[in-house]
Amino acid sequence: MAKEAKKYFEVNPWKVIENGFDPKQGRVSESIFSLGNEYMGIRGQFDETYSGDKLIGSYFNGIFEDKPLSYPEYFKGFAKRCCFMINANNWLYTRIFVDGTELDLAKVAFKDFYRELDMKTGIVTRSFTALGVKFTFERFVCIADHYIGGQKITFESQASHEIRLISGIDFTPVHEEEGKNYWHEAVKGENYIVGKTLSSGQRIFSKFKTNVSANKSANTEKIVANEYNIHLENKFSFEKVVYNYAERDESTAIDYLAADTALETSYEEYKAKHIARWAEIWKHSDIVIDGDDDSQQGIRFCIFNMHQTYHGDDGRLNVGAKGLTGEKYSGWTFWDSETYCLPFYMFNNPKAAKNLLMYRYNTLKQAKERAIEQDCAGACFPMVTIDGTESCGVWQHGNLEIHVTAAVAYGVWHYVRNTGDTEFLKKYGMELLIETSRYFASRGGWSPKTGEFGLYGVMGPDEFHMMVNNNTYTNYMVKKNFLYTIETVKKYGGNVSAEELANWREKADKMRINYDEKTKLFEQHDGYFDLPEYDVKHMDPDKCPIYKFWAYDSIFRVNMLKQPDVVLMLFFYSGDFTHEQKLKNFEFYEKRCSHESSLSPAVHSIVAAEVGKTEMAEEYMAYGSRIDIDDYNRNTHQGLHVTSMAAAWMNIVYGYGGMRSDGEILSFKPQIPEKWKAYEFKIIVRGALLKVRITREKAVFELIEGEKITLKIGNQIYEITKTPTVVSVA
Repeated sequence: MAKEAKKYFEVNPWKVIENGFDPKQGRVSESIFSLGNEYMGIRGQFDETYSGDKLIGSYFNGIFEDKPLSYPEYFKGFAKRCCFMINANNWLYTRIFVDGTELDLAKVAFKDFYRELDMKTGIVTRSFTALGVKFTFERFVCIADHYIGGQKITFESQASHEIRLISGIDFTPVHEEEGKNYWHEAVKGENYIVGKTLSSGQRIFSKFKTNVSANKSANTEKIVANEYNIHLENKFSFEKVVYNYAERDESTAIDYLAADTALETSYEEYKAKHIARWAEIWKHSDIVIDGDDDSQQGIRFCIFNMHQTYHGDDGRLNVGAKGLTGEKYSGWTFWDSETYCLPFYMFNNPKAAKNLLMYRYNTLKQAKERAIEQDCAGACFPMVTIDGTESCGVWQHGNLEIHVTAAVAYGVWHYVRNTGDTEFLKKYGMELLIETSRYFASRGGWSPKTGEFGLYGVMGPDEFHMMVNNNTYTNYMVKKNFLYTIETVKKYGGNVSAEELANWREKADKMRINYDEKTKLFEQHDGYFDLPEYDVKHMDPDKCPIYKFWAYDSIFRVNMLKQPDVVLMLFFYSGDFTHEQKLKNFEFYEKRCSHESSLSPAVHSIVAAEVGKTEMAEEYMAYGSRIDIDDYNRNTHQGLHVTSMAAAWMNIVYGYGGMRSDGEILSFKPQIPEKWKAYEFKIIVRGALLKVRITREKAVFELIEGEKITLKIGNQIYEITKTPTVVSVA
């Protein structure tokens, strides 16, 4: 693996610590110290003025603008508009003057800079001494009440100082990706402001309350703020609670009176609720690793951000690839939502898993319209989206990555299999299955040479090979889509004729899967084995990301992979393939993968562990769980790789725990990395809370909540109860 860790933050099992401030690392730190609660998120920018390089970022899930997409000439079926999550209000807006000098760490001398994210409590603190005063900043985005953000500033000095503090809410930040501000001031009053987007017409209402009386108003255009004059003697704390309400559509109209009620609760009271809620989350979701603090910190950072990004409280929202931590990928939902994120929520928060799929159901109308635009039937789900429409302006991704639609069907199958939620299947899932099958039946074609059915002119998840025929991953996912739809319709009924079912059956039975029985290799797509070799292992890590340093079309001319479609297939449908097939294909494709995709390392680690390549599994696990903390891809400054964090969770549970969730019974083949002494995780299995602890000698399975569940451990079936079941670890 060519990519290398960039060590900057201190290693701590429960914290991310920055000791000293390096301006060159400023944007990386802003991403790492981001906070969110599914509803809203804020980057780790400084509260006060900072004239150095920065991205002041505040984001609300589902608040977006759009712009038309144009091409040299019109092409039918290309996306016509792009929706993108926009930078919103900086509710941490603060200006501080000490004895007339403005606090700006790019201009004034400072010492003892310290910043930490406490993942146990979800609180970020930052402290330093400047201008004769010690400053301590504290903030949280309340996970117990989605509308609330909290900010606290403490001033300490042995000498007296005159502090002029300006604090409020600022709607002037520029959306950096587009180079403009997307807000105008709709309403402003005492301590509150309503910003309205320029074209989508969505509104955000923000109101704040402090523990200090203001001396005067400091309002300017798009900013509501107050000035506070403080005579500092020894120590003083300023507290601000902010209520943010996002009006996404007519069903979420602003309730102004609710803000007054919410702001009757103090900063410390909200902080206590916030900490208590995090304690409850960790009680059910924590992974404990004994003997490896790097991995411990890394996996907790991943779990922390998964819960920050999504709880499933609103079926109209989904998981953006960068969550609420930056502008890159524009807040879009990708195919990772069903393939990577869904398992995390399925086994930690089944309600959230269901609502990930409900998001697709709620946008089924747009998917049907998209299929028509593609000269197809059924429903074609978009490559990237916020509102259910295709927002990808790069046609080869937006039009060729049809595996996204198969991922939706896979998500329905995977969710129902592991939760037993047949009511969802009958009421919502079946329609998703039928319409996706109709799409693929119309999108594919028959080979006149072999008589096989296949998908032509596609791009797989690999994305380094464009307009290929019969991508094996895509074809296999579609085959399974057909078969599961047929099974479901036959079991529960559905508005599908016998002729249509027979058509899907024939196409599934005759689906082209490029496989060589002699070598046991699946060819990624027609002609892949003929491509020139590229030596990925000796790639310069400083020439990453590849999209930045390579001419775009040169990427498609060699056999280098962004991520390995075939290895993904072997993992997602693990029970369909033999150990030999997994080993042979892993060995072949691993050496050709650049891991340009952050989704790639964890899946490599999982399959490496399964096929006995333990050292490689450990190397990839370190990469996957610490991809942002150690800035492996040199792009953490753009925001966190949130969906790959779900893959890091799978890396522990599926990789070392050996869990597989594609069979009739949930199964485990536990193992342990060489440097670990023990580890444990908890998962929810059909309403029961299961605890698994693995040491070098044994694995212990125990129910914490629930009556009993049936598991397959190794090659045996066990009934797991509150009496621990102990098995040996090979």
